[in-house]
Amino acid sequence: MEALAQLERERGNPAYVSADGTAKGGVETVGGKKGKRERIASNEMCTFLILNISSLQLIPVNMIAYRQQYGSVNPAGIIAPAIVATFVSTAVAVVYCKVRDRKRRV
Repeated sequence: MEALAQLERERGNPAYVSADGTAKGGVETVGGKKGKRERIASNEMCTFLILNISSLQLIPVNMIAYRQQYGSVNPAGIIAPAIVATFVSTAVAVVYCKVRDRKRRV
């Protein structure tokens, strides 16, 4: 996130650059109130966060261990459904980010 915030400062995004052209940092004055920091997420930050939340997981090791611990006949039988579920959640996250990004540009 820090690297993405630095990217926004380099782009000259007004949310990350103060009126005198320097990069914002520390405590800012927001809405006339001192002591609050302005926090605005860029499109890239939102995409990064949503993709992390969608949690693409190739092998659900914990779930296999739990199934084995409780005596499942086929503890690894969860792998295919887990891959499909995480693929779908990641695909939905990517589509959502693209749609939101397109709406912001229009």
